[in-house]
Amino acid sequence: MLTDTFLIALKQKYLDTISQLHARKTFEKKAWDFLTKAGKVEVNSIRGELFEKACVSSIHATVTIPGRGYQSSIQWVGIQTFPSNPLVPMFMGVFEHVSEQGFERCPGFFDVYPVIPVDEDKEYFKKEMESVARKHGRAYEHLRQGYLKMFQVKEAGAGVGYGIGIAFGPEEEDSNCFQDAAEAIFKAYFHIVEKRRKEKPTPEQIEEMFKKRAEWVRFTFTENRFYSGGVMLGVPPESFMLHMLPPLVKF
Repeated sequence: MLTDTFLIALKQKYLDTISQLHARKTFEKKAWDFLTKAGKVEVNSIRGELFEKACVSSIHATVTIPGRGYQSSIQWVGIQTFPSNPLVPMFMGVFEHVSEQGFERCPGFFDVYPVIPVDEDKEYFKKEMESVARKHGRAYEHLRQGYLKMFQVKEAGAGVGYGIGIAFGPEEEDSNCFQDAAEAIFKAYFHIVEKRRKEKPTPEQIEEMFKKRAEWVRFTFTENRFYSGGVMLGVPPESFMLHMLPPLVKF
């Protein structure tokens, strides 16, 4: 379905790495056509001991984005993890290749969402992202500001976790910076997963995880622009729900 070689390789890296962390489990693949027949979406989900659910998804479609008078060809890889251990942070990332009006663009967004924030981990992620920005002659912008600008909203809500990621806007064309950032967050996230996965949570921390999950569900349906925007373009709601919703929630 995808043709962008970097996105194909990135998707496979997530599939392979998550599979290796769940030796006796395999991904289940489901696929849908857009409701408008303008594209296809694939969701690969796995359920295990470390990640109660993790999804690696892809989209390829040719659509007219609201507010634009022309069509765009979109390739999209999305990652969502829901660790069973609240001491392991959740990850959400969206990596895109958009072809439109003769331009090749690479918008995207990613962040790490802790149930129990750890200053040491936040600083580690921040340094990794600052290194990418420096390499490409950029100033590292706090993710919250990039998120507000990208989605044209006044409040970030649950859309920002540690706030250590990078929001690549719709006009982004520096594919080298985009790719280096995607590689850096991949390595950094799984480094922290390995670091925290064997730590034992308290009952209070587990309860806090379920509070965070309930808020994530509320955010997904009321504020998340990836969900609402995708549905407007014809992505079947059930595919986004499989990808974005926690496997077990308490209200």
